[in-house]
Amino acid sequence: MGLALVFSACTDLGLPDGGVVGTADLFILPLQSTAPAPATGTFVVLNDRTVVRQIIHQDAFNTPFLELRFPGGSIVQVGGTPIGPSDSVTVVAQPAGGTYGVRLSPGDLEFDSSALPSVRFFYGQYGDLNVSSGAFDSPGDYADALALWYEVTPGRWERVAGSGPDGIDAVLGSLAQPGTYLVAAVR
Repeated sequence: MGLALVFSACTDLGLPDGGVVGTADLFILPLQSTAPAPATGTFVVLNDRTVVRQIIHQDAFNTPFLELRFPGGSIVQVGGTPIGPSDSVTVVAQPAGGTYGVRLSPGDLEFDSSALPSVRFFYGQYGDLNVSSGAFDSPGDYADALALWYEVTPGRWERVAGSGPDGIDAVLGSLAQPGTYLVAAVR
């Protein structure tokens, strides 16, 4: 699961190891304890067009948990096999239990760096912004500090360059490769 992502250095955040931090160094955004769990999403990405898929909370309102967007031509190969414009690939997006996170597979996907997929997490209904109590002046300050993080090795995370708040109660970031991503802020 540990392929390196292309990131800009996060020196403005004061992160050690070139921007890599341990899980204990992050305030990971959890789901509220009463939140209905989102289901795993399995869908087909058609490489000749933009494909957008949502994973929802299993509530009466189909509240969005996340939205994945794959631009046309975003998948270059799978397992070393080139993917052409008219090909399709089955992708699995498994929510990370109890948090705003997702594991994207298969692990041998390769994306076009000029057409990266993206993920937008929606936490307005079920996000627990109180997890950071005492570390930030307010839940709003915590929300403003949220970004997307990629697990480079087990328990070690790197911030996704350019990720962060997107509109009201959402976090957006690009996916440079498959693997595990979380919404979090540095402690």
